[in-house]
Amino acid sequence: MILVQETALMQGDCYRRPDYPNTWARRHGQGRVFYTALGHREEVWTNPFFQALVFGGFAWALGNVQAEAEPNLDRVTPRANQLKS
Repeated sequence: MILVQETALMQGDCYRRPDYPNTWARRHGQGRVFYTALGHREEVWTNPFFQALVFGGFAWALGNVQAEAEPNLDRVTPRANQLKS
């Protein structure tokens, strides 16, 4: 887990749930997977933080950067899979 979507102060029924993963990286067999839910708004792409996040994620996924990607979902967002009905 790289970034977590904190929902406590968000408005709307879809956010009445525990915090959940927003950006993550993991190993898949011999490969590497990087994912971010950010970037759906055009102005985000010019943000230096977002650019660094994406470039870092791509560099790791391509194997140009060595970093641990140990699973931490249960530790960081222990109730992420629980949705209110």
